[in-house]
Amino acid sequence: MYVETDLVFYNLPVLDQNELFDFMADRLEKKDYVTEGFRDAIKKREKEFPTGLQLQDMNVAIVHTEAMYAKTEKLVVIKPEQSITFKNIENLEPIEVDLVFGLILNNSEEHLEILQKISQLLQQETIIQSILNVTSKDELTNFMQQHFNKTNH
Repeated sequence: MYVETDLVFYNLPVLDQNELFDFMADRLEKKDYVTEGFRDAIKKREKEFPTGLQLQDMNVAIVHTEAMYAKTEKLVVIKPEQSITFKNIENLEPIEVDLVFGLILNNSEEHLEILQKISQLLQQETIIQSILNVTSKDELTNFMQQHFNKTNH
C-alpha cells in the first residue's frame, strides 16, 4: 500500500461527500489509477454501506469500491478543511468526519489487511493525537507514509 505525496490532501475545501468523491475521482482518473466507473461506484457504495467511524477524539471514514474499479494499490488521505457529514457505520446516524481514507485496491485479499491496519492504528490514542496535531500537508504525508508504505527490507 502506498501513500503518494500527491494523494494526500490537507485542508481540502470540499463541502460534502459528493464534492469529496468527485475530487478523489478526478485525481485518480487523471493518474489512471481507477477505471471510469470508479466515481459512480464509490458514491453508490457509500450510500449502501456507510463508512463513518466514530472514534474517541476524531471521526474518520474509510471509503472504497470493489477491486474491479482499481488499477493499482494506493491510499488516498484527505483532511477536509471542515468536517464532512457521513453516516456512522454502526448505527447509520450522521457524524461529522475529520479524516477520510480512500482505499484504491485491485486485490480483494489486500483489502482486509489494509482495513485492519487502519483500524489498529486508529485505536491508538497517540496516533489519533498525532493526526490531530498535524499542521501541514507535509506533516500529514510523512506521518501516513511512515505507517503505510511498505519497505523493501
